[in-house]
Amino acid sequence: MMTEDAIMTPPSSQPTNGPRDTIIQLKFYNRPVDFWKRRYKDKEFWYKVSAVDMHRRESETLDFDGHESSNITDHIQESLVKIAVLKEGQCLPRPQEQFGHKYDSDEFVMFVTSPVDAEMMTFMVDFYIDDTSLGSRPVPEHIGFCYILPSNLRGTSGSCTMPITGKKHLPIGQLAVEYLMIKPLFGVDHGYIHMSRQWKPDRRGLDVGHRGAGSARRTEKVENVLENTIASFNYAAAHGADMVELDVQLSKDLVPIIYHDYYVNIAMKKKRSREDHEFLQIPVKDLSLEQLHLLKLSPVHKHDKMMYDFLEDDHQDNQPFPTLEHILEAVDPRCGFNVEIKYPMQRLDGTWDGCFDKMCNLNEYVDIILKVLFNHAKDRNIIFSCFHPDICAMIATKQTRYPLLFLTQGKTDKWPAYFDPRTRTVEMATFTALSLGFSGVNIHAEDLLKDRSLINFVKSHNLILFVWGDDLNDKAVIKQFKVDGVDGVVYDKIDEYGEHKEPIFIPDTSADRKALLNIIASSGNSDLVAASSAFSWASSGISNASDVTPVDPVPPSTPSMSGSAILLQT
Repeated sequence: MMTEDAIMTPPSSQPTNGPRDTIIQLKFYNRPVDFWKRRYKDKEFWYKVSAVDMHRRESETLDFDGHESSNITDHIQESLVKIAVLKEGQCLPRPQEQFGHKYDSDEFVMFVTSPVDAEMMTFMVDFYIDDTSLGSRPVPEHIGFCYILPSNLRGTSGSCTMPITGKKHLPIGQLAVEYLMIKPLFGVDHGYIHMSRQWKPDRRGLDVGHRGAGSARRTEKVENVLENTIASFNYAAAHGADMVELDVQLSKDLVPIIYHDYYVNIAMKKKRSREDHEFLQIPVKDLSLEQLHLLKLSPVHKHDKMMYDFLEDDHQDNQPFPTLEHILEAVDPRCGFNVEIKYPMQRLDGTWDGCFDKMCNLNEYVDIILKVLFNHAKDRNIIFSCFHPDICAMIATKQTRYPLLFLTQGKTDKWPAYFDPRTRTVEMATFTALSLGFSGVNIHAEDLLKDRSLINFVKSHNLILFVWGDDLNDKAVIKQFKVDGVDGVVYDKIDEYGEHKEPIFIPDTSADRKALLNIIASSGNSDLVAASSAFSWASSGISNASDVTPVDPVPPSTPSMSGSAILLQT
């Protein structure tokens, strides 16, 4: 069973407040070093990354005697750069050894630093070799180095290939590096909110409605409900969902909207034809919010051998492309949100799962979504998730208010593998979460059904574990995952497979507290008023009754509320 501290307490490595400076990641993987000189090709070697502050170098070019200094180590701030290796026991960032890290072409290694001025920060990578054939040496031999200049780190993310210069000032090889620049989030309050006080310890795991009530589906029991709509989210909340999973991406005019796919299919009528249509696929990012809202739904959509009539004159809550701001206001506040941020990723075969061309940079993309949440989420319980490891790194670094789960599809034949190796296995996802301070991982169920020991593997590293996938459309499978200690299960058909229960997350706004206290006060029971006031103070973190706004008397016409006791359960 998940404890109170397990679900919403961030790892100790996570900062308590967002960073004030830019953070730079250098990522070494996929055989990053290639030595051309035969002498070094099959030798073991070490490498070390140091940060060279160009401001400091310019101001310290002369020694105390007025002579030019030739000792370059005077300008290297070694303590700034930490290393994390994505393997057991080495994934937490730590200072580098004297001669760096032993090279392994199959490892994923990250170097992290927070320079005062990123535009003036140069990195120097030194290479050392310890070859017994060269004779007995007390220390490894320095065989070469390369510089990664500020001009090589253009934009938020990318890659660069730099020549390695040998002792004779000739190139002896090359180094390929990927980088990420995480800029701080300004203008909003993004402090951490501890959510464990709303967690009921008798719950085995959260029931999370996939895209609300499910993927574009509906049963014969109720009217049609389209996925990722206000109607779908509220339907799921009313049928036992503790949270709903929703997909967020940006429109052309940079408005966060709720929609899963990266493309929409536009039906084009042929001339002189009333029935035949041609379909044009357009990226969502190329359409403004107004244009998206002008799109009409196809009157009949076939799915799973059933007919679903999503009509263009349906209620507004059942229309696609609601904004993130709107759903934060319109969906039952007792229902938590698992906010999945969508952003195109490159596959292993070189293709992309969405249109990457002319996307706004990662920092701007993430900041826009975060600001909407911080300004409009109020006390709603939020969990972030994303497949993109760099976006996850940004979310965990820019804010500590909401927990973050790293999504992974793991080993599967259902979809093509992604290029980034951090996305391909449960183990790599776990090590990535630990190295970057994520709260947990969200694993494709297929992996865990094949090897249930992976559940204990994740939990033994003190991470939150959610699970998702079509394999969860089975009540027995859902139940067993909860018994096994999974913290959240994301699945379709929440009304058929979920437990019908009261929401476990209780809204805690001042207006809600006053309304409840007013209703109780109208009953004339002073003991109940005092007890409910104590609950309000405890659940909101208020320690003194004097901090609470006095409750106004309730007019005689205020109706009774027989179900109010349920809302007051802790």
